Amino acid sequence: MIHALVAEDDTLMSRLYQMHFRRNGIEGAFYTTGKGALEAAAQAPPQIAILDFGLPDLPGPEVMRQLHALPGCAEIPVIFVTARATQDLVTSLCAAGAAAVLGKPFSPLDLIEKIQHFAVR
Repeated sequence: MIHALVAEDDTLMSRLYQMHFRRNGIEGAFYTTGKGALEAAAQAPPQIAILDFGLPDLPGPEVMRQLHALPGCAEIPVIFVTARATQDLVTSLCAAGAAAVLGKPFSPLDLIEKIQHFAVR
């Protein structure tokens, strides 16, 4: 089973993730803030992280930077989900270390395929 860390402040999006995760054998730990997700990752590093670009407390790229600085978390793939997925932003996030960037709206199946492809085994 894949263990995913999700930082998403939109409860509807979190429910959508949960539904598709259950159907596809992915266990998710869900947080509404970047700080909450980072605290959880420090206790139990996930296999992959899905981050909303616009979190209420920390910008998604800062969450990724801090996540990769945690012991045992440097290689965790990060998938960003954002409504602002311009080509420049995608290029910038990937250059900063993101595994993938999905623009909202997106296909849940596309997210599942990316999780299955990138998750650290």
